[in-house]
Amino acid sequence: MTEDDNGEKVPFRWTDEQLKRRRQRSIALALVLGGLVLLFFIVTIAKLGGNVAKRPAFGSVAVIEHVG
Repeated sequence: MTEDDNGEKVPFRWTDEQLKRRRQRSIALALVLGGLVLLFFIVTIAKLGGNVAKRPAFGSVAVIEHVG
């Protein structure tokens, strides 16, 4: 809360320009975070490659024990 000229407490008010800039920052941050999520997804899929469907359903422990 802030005080007016008479010393009375009044609630703080954002100006229209401050609200506009705040919204722009929020949108920019959302786009950056969405881009990072997309980048991580693409890198993960690229690293898994085409063999992702051939992997065992219950983990690779059985495959390692079978080969060894």
